[in-house]
Amino acid sequence: MDDVIETAVANGPKAAPETRIPKTALAAWKTELSGWTSTEAFRTRIDQIAHGIPRKIFFRQGGLTFLRDAWTASRVACALPSDTVRLIASQRPDFEIKIDGQILQFEATEADIEGRRRGDEPDDPYPRIDPVENWRRRFEAIPAALDRVVAKKLKKDYPPEVNLAIYVNLGCYGAFVEEGLPVLRDHTAAARAKFKSVFVLWEGCLYKFWDEGKPHFEKWQHVRPEDF
Repeated sequence: MDDVIETAVANGPKAAPETRIPKTALAAWKTELSGWTSTEAFRTRIDQIAHGIPRKIFFRQGGLTFLRDAWTASRVACALPSDTVRLIASQRPDFEIKIDGQILQFEATEADIEGRRRGDEPDDPYPRIDPVENWRRRFEAIPAALDRVVAKKLKKDYPPEVNLAIYVNLGCYGAFVEEGLPVLRDHTAAARAKFKSVFVLWEGCLYKFWDEGKPHFEKWQHVRPEDF
């Protein structure tokens, strides 16, 4: 989602630098996204909302976590694929999808470099040069990033049927996928005892690494040409 927002905001509507999204608008969005919606319509809607918010607001203003959860929900729902999707109004879990009448619940989280302040990063109108050494730096940050988010989730209580979806916001342009899959598996292993299944969004794909406490590998693509 970070890449989607960063690219789209540059060409989409922008608020003034100090503008905050009114609580009434946030409440309306949350209510809208908490209703069962077709998967395609949900994805389109969250992208419309996110594209119009400058990253300074998106990552600094409080109360917007549900939008990031909705982005994760939209990608998981499209990848599996599902018929409908919605956010869950209660504190946890975060969203649920429906496939042929069966409801699957998910807790969402995001793994990133510790201490990263995305709200301080500029909304660049054009892509910046990204040196190869930065790709490796991000890749090498994945184990610690996963360990942190998994440890946090293990401290909370969830019903046994809840799944975990982790968005790894550490892209490497596909350069380290073969090397990275065992890393994702190993550093999500601790979550298998808490969650029914463990999924990871990384490099344009949704991966399933654990199911009912056992290793289980499946892969679905979620990225589309319009995401770039």
